[in-house]
Amino acid sequence: MKATTMTLTEKRQTVFPLEWCRREGLEHGGPLNVFDLGEEGLLVRPVRPPEKQVVERLLRQLPAGRHSPKRSASIVSNALRRARNEDGRH
Repeated sequence: MKATTMTLTEKRQTVFPLEWCRREGLEHGGPLNVFDLGEEGLLVRPVRPPEKQVVERLLRQLPAGRHSPKRSASIVSNALRRARNEDGRH
């Protein structure tokens, strides 16, 4: 594991190493999950969209019937969360 020094500005901004950004597909930015590990530091992982076939399979499992817009959004959100977890992505 290669160590890299990063600087955090007064506005809490930083620039990630270009090599890591390229490897993770984040050259142009993107969403990150950050996990606070307490004394151990932070764990930073890119948010990956689930693969198309995973989403399609989960959406086919939706309960039949009409749902309110709020309930529909909740069902889709839960399906995407499960897809990310099943796909091994956080």
